[in-house]
Amino acid sequence: MKNRIYKLVVLCIFIGLGNACSLDEINKSNDASDTYFKSEKEYEEIVTYAYQQMRSLIRHKGTMFWGTDLMQRYGRVDDSRVAINDYTYMDVYDGTVNDCFGQNYEVITHVNRALNKSSQIDGLSQSVVDRRTGELLTLRAYCYFNLVENFGGVPLILDEITVPQYEFRRDTEEDVYTQIVQDLKTVITGNLLPGTIDAADFGRVGMGMAKHLLGKVLLTRSYKTFGASTDLDESISLFNDVLTLHPLASNGWSELFGNNGYKYNSSEVIFSVRYSTNQLYNGGAGNIMNQHFKFWTDQFPGNTHRGAPYYRHNVDFVPTLHHFQSYEDQDIRGNAPYLLREIEAGVADSDGKWSVGDVVIYFPKVSMSDTEKANYMIQNPTVQLIVNPEEYSELQPIGSNQPAYPMVYKFFDPGVSAYVGLTDDPLGTRDMIVYRSAETKLLLAEAYVKKGDPGSALQQINDLRQRAGATPAVVSEINIDYVLDESGRELFGEANRWLDLKRTGKLFERAWKYNAFVQRHHESASAISPHFLLRPIPAQQIDRTYGTLKQNPGYTGAE
Repeated sequence: MKNRIYKLVVLCIFIGLGNACSLDEINKSNDASDTYFKSEKEYEEIVTYAYQQMRSLIRHKGTMFWGTDLMQRYGRVDDSRVAINDYTYMDVYDGTVNDCFGQNYEVITHVNRALNKSSQIDGLSQSVVDRRTGELLTLRAYCYFNLVENFGGVPLILDEITVPQYEFRRDTEEDVYTQIVQDLKTVITGNLLPGTIDAADFGRVGMGMAKHLLGKVLLTRSYKTFGASTDLDESISLFNDVLTLHPLASNGWSELFGNNGYKYNSSEVIFSVRYSTNQLYNGGAGNIMNQHFKFWTDQFPGNTHRGAPYYRHNVDFVPTLHHFQSYEDQDIRGNAPYLLREIEAGVADSDGKWSVGDVVIYFPKVSMSDTEKANYMIQNPTVQLIVNPEEYSELQPIGSNQPAYPMVYKFFDPGVSAYVGLTDDPLGTRDMIVYRSAETKLLLAEAYVKKGDPGSALQQINDLRQRAGATPAVVSEINIDYVLDESGRELFGEANRWLDLKRTGKLFERAWKYNAFVQRHHESASAISPHFLLRPIPAQQIDRTYGTLKQNPGYTGAE
């Protein structure tokens, strides 16, 4: 393969090293990398550092969620353009896109360094090298899959770069897919990874991760003109293998998202990014999922922005009305404690209207008339505001002209409990699930639908619906939209929704149908320019390479 030329991210001047929780970080910046890496201990540390970069990568959710049918950006639906959310304009300097590009390559940089060091250190156990190589190749494949689906063809950098270089070229999308598949098949056919991960080692890549990822890659490639004829059947086989390795937890939601704690090493978890309970080890990249999907409660009666019970809110991601309306009444995923329609007071009212813990805001599932609202508030005197579903995007006078909507609370973090001051950022410490077998089942259902076998897809869907207490589906309901609907209910805030919709050819159709911002700015789904199926190459990266990295069509600077 031809030489690759690199300058995507600044090369690290120092190496951060890990200990405890096996993947926590310690900074030993006084040691030069050429002399420090001499034994298996130091080799393990540099592998750990590649894992640590996943913490920063996985925090960035904008390219996963905005502009989809499930989430939109916070704000009023007016004529202003909000870039990545509404498909009218995309700034090549957009920070969200630059983060996606840069953070994926940051992980790749450290993976390549670790792969290179394995051949430079004497005395390494071959079994250790094999296993770590399997882990590293899988992490690299994960990052290249993110990159190729967001940006199209990107530079394939497969070796450690030790000196700054400023020019490089984009490989084709097909070539990037070929490399991803090759890396993952090397891992799987070489049996480089264990089928299960011990509790003490949880957070490392196992065979389930490699097979789930390869299955997803092949399923995605099967939609493309350069896909292999065997891609679809091979993905089905891989997904079934994963489900053997990672069976669904019978009480999965309470086990994975329960407010009384969670089981980090549930059999359902295929791969998760682990966080230390000590934020010093997290390097400022603590889990912030607990902050998302909440409105500004400090603008409403009885609540505080950073205080109990809801703590800090990050309103970057607002669930669409479609998402809130997609659950049956009995579906546990759409009810407390995972989705809150009754908002409790965090502070008492000075006039005694409510106390801490009283319900002060109520979001009924079915719209109430003004008379019904008034009667409800008489019967429930602590309630100060009732917001109907059609009013979620409206500004509430009682809330200082802010919108209010139910809280998606499935990412409750037991590690967040108090703050020292108003300037502190309340970072969580619970693990962030990247893949779990519920997604495997949904991908398997999609593959069966694509193969023309809805009957085989039915069981995968119903395993999840029955666990959630929802009405079982029937064969006649099963099509790609039904699979996507179920995926939205089960994997909200977890799976990369943008990639799922793009893969299935449903991105613009469902975004226009369910995302108010997209609908506001386009007459129809077909009016959206197809160039938005790729993100722009960040201008910062093009500038750093003196223009040798070419822009995607449709964006500023494209040829």
